[in-house]
Amino acid sequence: MKQLITTTAICLFFSWQPSGPATAITSQELCDRVFEQYGLRSDECILDDEEKPASTAQAVPDPEMRQNHVFFEAGGSKLDARAMAQLSVLAKVLNTSVMQDACIRLVGHSDSSGSAERNHQIAMERANAVATQLRNGLDDAARVREVRSEGEDRALEGFETTSRYNRRVEIFARTCN
Repeated sequence: MKQLITTTAICLFFSWQPSGPATAITSQELCDRVFEQYGLRSDECILDDEEKPASTAQAVPDPEMRQNHVFFEAGGSKLDARAMAQLSVLAKVLNTSVMQDACIRLVGHSDSSGSAERNHQIAMERANAVATQLRNGLDDAARVREVRSEGEDRALEGFETTSRYNRRVEIFARTCN
């Protein structure tokens, strides 16, 4: 399902045509723009040597991880422009006939800064922010079936518990029952 969402999102982006004057860009420039804006990289896109992630345990989330998570600033639950664009693309993909049977589960997380109680609360606020944005973009808002918080209890594998990448909402898609 995750690969289908990636492929569909990239196909939607590549089929988009600007309404203004046409500007020619290379395939690599288009790949770079999609990656910068949505954190998605097609198999056809080539990473330059300097763009390849370092092999350290805590470099940055890989493109698949970025696709399945919405990240937040410290102490915040407000969606930034990148998150809004990511969720807009996801809603469009979920509204396609191929994905009409998919339901969504959202799980909010936090880093380990602050109290466990506050981290659980902020993680829930983040999950609710993502749920609201997705529901606004979906043809059937009831497809967002579960919204919950795990607070600081489940850090991303390979990242410190205090890593900024733990301030996130995880997105799961499955077939609706």
